[in-house]
Amino acid sequence: MWVKGQKQQAFVSPGSSEELYTKFRARALQHRETSAPGESHADMKLLYEFWSHFLCRNFNAAMYQEFRNFAFEDAQNKAMSGVNSLISYYAEVLSSKKKVIPSVLALHYVDLVKNEDPAGPRPALEKLRIAWRDGALDMKSRKRIDNLVDTKLREELERAPHQKSEMS
Repeated sequence: MWVKGQKQQAFVSPGSSEELYTKFRARALQHRETSAPGESHADMKLLYEFWSHFLCRNFNAAMYQEFRNFAFEDAQNKAMSGVNSLISYYAEVLSSKKKVIPSVLALHYVDLVKNEDPAGPRPALEKLRIAWRDGALDMKSRKRIDNLVDTKLREELERAPHQKSEMS
């Protein structure tokens, strides 16, 4: 069972509380509608965290699309918890030794990296750079990402973190 704050599935003790996903999702989305711009309700943050872990082990296209859509909608309102969870999801899928990153996820991840503001923080680039440079990336996943990377992004991935390009 998934437990908040843990990367691995955990044993659930008999005294623990549990809640149906459908009820929790409905409540989180209701809170999302009433949240102020730039804020994510705790339930919505938890839903994003749940999606980022659950989808790694139990991919569901409709759930993934919902996760991605809400994350980008919230980001337009300056609430970044959804996009941050999405980045964590992509990084976890990319680093999996059990399976190759699906083509659509690789494409979405690279697009997210390319669309980050070069003047601001770039968490998607940093996570991709770590996977790219540390040598632990599965060769088939690396090839899938490599086929989507243009020259400019390749240079950014190869550059040491926080090293500015000569054009900056």
